[in-house]
Amino acid sequence: MKIKLAGYNIDESLIKIIDSEHAATPETISAAYARISRDPRDVPELRAEAQLQVKTARRSNKAIVFGMSHHSVAEHAYFNYDILQISRLALEELEARRIGVAYTEKSQRYIKLQGDYVIPQEFLDEDKQDFKKLVELQNTFYQKYLKKLIDFQFENHPNLAKKARSAEEKGLSDKKNRAKNTLEGWAKEDARYALSLATEAQLGMSFNARTLEHSIRKMRYSDLAECRELSQKLYDVTKDVAPSLIILSDPVEFQKAFKRDLQDDHYKFTRKNLKKYVKEIIATNVNSESDKVPKILEEENEKLIVSNNVDLDIAAAILHKNSKLNIEDAYKYASSVLNSTDKGKTFYKEVMKYLSVFDPLPREFEMSGDLKYELIVSASNYAQLKRHRLMTILPQEYDIDLGITIPESIKKIDASSELREVCDKSEELYSKFNHKYGRAAEYCLTNAHRRRVIVAANPRELYHFSRLREDEHAQWDVKKTAGNMLKLAKKIAPLSFILSGGKDKFEYLRTDQS
Repeated sequence: MKIKLAGYNIDESLIKIIDSEHAATPETISAAYARISRDPRDVPELRAEAQLQVKTARRSNKAIVFGMSHHSVAEHAYFNYDILQISRLALEELEARRIGVAYTEKSQRYIKLQGDYVIPQEFLDEDKQDFKKLVELQNTFYQKYLKKLIDFQFENHPNLAKKARSAEEKGLSDKKNRAKNTLEGWAKEDARYALSLATEAQLGMSFNARTLEHSIRKMRYSDLAECRELSQKLYDVTKDVAPSLIILSDPVEFQKAFKRDLQDDHYKFTRKNLKKYVKEIIATNVNSESDKVPKILEEENEKLIVSNNVDLDIAAAILHKNSKLNIEDAYKYASSVLNSTDKGKTFYKEVMKYLSVFDPLPREFEMSGDLKYELIVSASNYAQLKRHRLMTILPQEYDIDLGITIPESIKKIDASSELREVCDKSEELYSKFNHKYGRAAEYCLTNAHRRRVIVAANPRELYHFSRLREDEHAQWDVKKTAGNMLKLAKKIAPLSFILSGGKDKFEYLRTDQS
């Protein structure tokens, strides 16, 4: 066996030093690896040739990745990005990518926020002042109650508070005082429930070329101007480094290379068409009733859907994702549209009519065979839930009719009414802007506001979710959701989930079962 390190990511400033006639490009790795299946030479020789002949490597990539549709070759190229001055709302769309990616965000839990926020491009000048006043109100709550919430955590966790004070007396810096950081972190994560989804974030992000291209294409047609701008900027900073690997991101370059137009209808129209189509289905099946609604178990806001009808599950997911139906009604309408073979074929043809050979099917097609849940979660909860991207996570838009999540600590310091007032004013402006700006009105909402989400996960992924989110260090909101989800899972599979639980409880659980 021979193992040779073929390459690795290095800082962009170093690439500039060593770059010679565009030799410092990951395209050469992709081109060399693409030839492995058909060229008998050793891999190092193929890489050396590709590095010396960048133009040839790029032609090879175009022919193999796009001409032959071997897109996996593009996954050998990896890109790192610093992303700053982006809103929490836009981050949700960016981070919908889940394979071939890595994200590390500025944490609202560990870092005290300074009130920076994004002003949506969609808002007219006369509305920006109202929006600014709303965000100032939200930020004022955060600043006003953060200290009280910190005091609350110190009072309610005396052992940890004692450790924090002892560390201070010993001269340990705040940075190294883990007990103090933990208590203050709990306070910060609860104070943030008043903050807007327009709050500025920053992150380090890594994409392989295949995922990068998909992200650029999809966000180009986003409902949010901020995401459309993000799409263009990702393309602009990458196109000169690796043009052959993201050619599907640019219809003009694609036409030059292949002498035919790029079929982008899937990204342009599918989601808009589904929303319109689902609306029509609901309007024409107002009193839809069905006995095909699956068994549904509930724990507070969490529901477990027990079903194994593939066509019905996917249709219900499509109806749920593209509306604000609850899951029971989504299944009723799905049953109605699938009540004959012809109607079912018509439904699925409409769902897939904009797909081209380069396009994945809608993510709703994953919604069968796993354990399926409907959750009602806060934006703060969703920010953590979304990280488990190997689960299928299909969120609706935020819905002010679902109310807000108020941290227990905010209730204990008698700040609930003020948080409600902040959220009420947020909802007023949201409602005013909703007719004008569509989804962009969500920038007005807070981390306390809620949305419905359906989630599908196999038992293995649920175990992973449980280990992280039922652990003692997990944030309380997502921890509660995880606990309810696993309670429900155990009702239908008590043997499979005997060891599920937070990683801090694993040894106890194993001993308890022995």
